Amino acid sequence: MSMITSSVLGPSGDGPRKRHPVATAAIVLLMMAVLFGAAFGAVRLLRGTPPTDSAGPTASPCVTTTVRPGLVLPKPGTVTTNVYNATDRAGLAKKTAAELKVRGFVLGRVANDPLGKTLATVGEIRHGSAGQANAELMAYYVPGASLVLDQRTDATVDVVTGLKFVAVTPQKAVDANLAKPVPTQSGVGCVAPTPSSKPTGSASPSPSPTTS
Repeated sequence: MSMITSSVLGPSGDGPRKRHPVATAAIVLLMMAVLFGAAFGAVRLLRGTPPTDSAGPTASPCVTTTVRPGLVLPKPGTVTTNVYNATDRAGLAKKTAAELKVRGFVLGRVANDPLGKTLATVGEIRHGSAGQANAELMAYYVPGASLVLDQRTDATVDVVTGLKFVAVTPQKAVDANLAKPVPTQSGVGCVAPTPSSKPTGSASPSPSPTTS
């Protein structure tokens, strides 16, 4: 009986079997990978790192629509404008102010340019951030004038006439241009336009009041 038992036991019996070295290494590597992945995920969770979208971030839309400026810009009766003469042509500011008053604008100061400039262009429409829309409206009455942003805090605008200024645009032409649809972009995905001019200071010597 003891001889039969001795012949059965062995490599194929109940004794411990040896694992293959390659299989053992693969199991060890797999366990390490699982542990590393779990640790990495825990660190990201603790740091609050948001998950990434494989499709990439969704861009915010920028929509282009057509708008009639006359429907969105203010009316002349709500706009107060100063009129300044930046040339040597006597009476130009007074004449221009009278034309703008007829169109419904509220007049402020009428004088020579307080910045003491002599403009070789049509002129400038100076305004602060609060008067952006008012300046855009005035540009229809004084086409060719440059919009110049300054540091004022109210919504007034300055019409500063230059050497190439002739007259305020006829109201019929202004109305026609304000009724033309123009493309307008809106939405958080739109690129903000670069300002065309730098803010100007308000301090300057006052010129002689002889040519306004």
